[in-house]
Amino acid sequence: MKTLAERFWSKVSKTETCWNWTASRVHDGYGFFGFNGRTSRANRVAWELTYGPIPEGLVVCHRCDNRRCVNPAHLFLGTVADNVRDMDQKGRRRACRGEDRRNAKLTEHHVRVIRYLRDNGVSLSQRRQAEMFGVNHTTIERIGTRREWGHVQ
Repeated sequence: MKTLAERFWSKVSKTETCWNWTASRVHDGYGFFGFNGRTSRANRVAWELTYGPIPEGLVVCHRCDNRRCVNPAHLFLGTVADNVRDMDQKGRRRACRGEDRRNAKLTEHHVRVIRYLRDNGVSLSQRRQAEMFGVNHTTIERIGTRREWGHVQ
């Protein structure tokens, strides 16, 4: 029977730089690995197999910015703030808002229509608008008061 380390590393394809996870990945591109009845991100397992436990409050970050990479030499520990700062310094973080969001149900055009209805006194309830656009009525209210989609004029 294979050891945990043998099982894990057998799912890695090593290149000259990155060691890419070849097994299952989650929607955001990070690999995941199941063991002892739990599932963890592959980069975290690579860290623990190489260096030991991850102290509470820290995350495993990538120097190479390759979410599939599990090369321990490309990983480092930091806080969430450290990881965000690293992304900002490398220009990797983009503002993900509005229709750029993965699960966005509305477009900027929809938002303008919702605001037009509100601003021009069209007698259509927030609940009815919510049904029309496939969102919650509180979303309609927050769009109308510009607490959501505030970047849209």
